Amino acid sequence: MNANNIQNPSPDSVESARQVGAIDLGSKNFKFVFGHQVNGVITTELIRKERFELGKEVSENNGLIGEEKIAQVKQSLSQFVHYCRERGAPDVLAITASAIRNARNYQRIRDVAHEVGVSLEFADGAREGEIGYFAATGGTPNMLVTEVGSKSMQVTWERDGDILSRSVSVGYEQAYESFIEHESTLREAEKKFHKFLDGNFREIPQHTDQYFALAANTATCFASGNLDSEGERTLDKDRLDRTMAKLRTLPASQFNELKASLPKAEKILPGLIFVQYIMKRTGHSEMFASPNELPVGLVVEYFLDHGSASI
Repeated sequence: MNANNIQNPSPDSVESARQVGAIDLGSKNFKFVFGHQVNGVITTELIRKERFELGKEVSENNGLIGEEKIAQVKQSLSQFVHYCRERGAPDVLAITASAIRNARNYQRIRDVAHEVGVSLEFADGAREGEIGYFAATGGTPNMLVTEVGSKSMQVTWERDGDILSRSVSVGYEQAYESFIEHESTLREAEKKFHKFLDGNFREIPQHTDQYFALAANTATCFASGNLDSEGERTLDKDRLDRTMAKLRTLPASQFNELKASLPKAEKILPGLIFVQYIMKRTGHSEMFASPNELPVGLVVEYFLDHGSASI
């Protein structure tokens, strides 16, 4: 269980504790977060993750989520609602990933969520980016946030009070298959992936105050030379450039061996290329891999909307 304080207290605010539950119904995993707030301070706990592989379910089941899987989803959501109610949370919020949005029977998941008391939002990529921004920054203005999920990727930023986002329905799985897996060298992979990124992320701002990335800890640890570390959060451009330069020198045989033997290569290699691309385009010299999960953004937004959190 992970706990994070993501807001500073309001100096003149005194209030009783408030609670809310939040869930990310992801393409691979469901993530359950509990949040509470006292005197402007929001604390979140990652209660658990459950592997459902709904993206795989939809792709292998003619675009449908099977009834057995739906029953498992209902049970899991119901258990979390019960947990939240016992801790005094009046509301449980949830956001879906593309796997559920694209399922032909997505309405079944909506009905199940409603039955057990979950307020489920079928969000598009831009909305996911907005929630990701809240998760990484707590709502602080003039930041840049990225996320490369298994089925989609987003770049999100704040400008003049508005949160803007660019999203594509290509995540690290498809990026790896399309741009990296069949290439002989990293240079060839970068050339193809960069062309795709240029076509989709031209309108991102330069020189925001800080660059955050959700779901980037694995790539960050690899670039830092310690794949097993969970504490490595900051990735500076010089270190990343050195890592990428070494990978570019690998001949085809060694590059193919790396792809075959590196744990989570399908996540790490697209992540490294993407982060370096964003750093170069935006002028940032470092990236901070946020430990927060997407539902943290729902928690932050909830308390901001209820007018009791300070930024």
